[in-house]
Amino acid sequence: MAAFAALRRRLVGTLPAGVLDGLPDRAEVGGPGSSLPVLAHLDDALARAAQEVDEQLADVLRPLAAGAAWGQTAAYVAAPPDASFLGLYAHATLAEAPEVAAGLVLLGPGVRYPPHHHPAAEFYLPAGTIRWVHGLDEAPAPEPAGTLIHHAPWQPHGMWTDDRAVLLVYVWTGAVGTPSAFC
Repeated sequence: MAAFAALRRRLVGTLPAGVLDGLPDRAEVGGPGSSLPVLAHLDDALARAAQEVDEQLADVLRPLAAGAAWGQTAAYVAAPPDASFLGLYAHATLAEAPEVAAGLVLLGPGVRYPPHHHPAAEFYLPAGTIRWVHGLDEAPAPEPAGTLIHHAPWQPHGMWTDDRAVLLVYVWTGAVGTPSAFC
């Protein structure tokens, strides 16, 4: 898919050298359709990407998001942090290899994604302004759309959205097969 190749080129220009080594050149799209409630906010998140980052990023993300196999982390489904969380959260892996994965996270409006952690190092490219928590006791701080965010392995981090949905591109490196867990 040409859109994934374009996203990969954009990420190579943003990420530290070698982070994407081993990642397949093609996205794993065409997954099963999803009826997750947060997907009702996808068009707004893509519009926000065009407004806050650039139209080129929105054009790359549009077909990837439309063809993605959206899901939710099993541990989050078993024990969501609050009653609204599962209706406002989804993720989709676009490409994966033994030590690198790339995908998308969609957060609806008003999400308080609590601190979580995982053994993989993580890079985020948010396609909308979002407030971040980069530790357990930190207050959320805004980071501009299009600014690369890095979390070391096991570093607690969380995200807060405002009154609009946000789409984020993620890249995990290292232990990509171990899912996130709330702290």
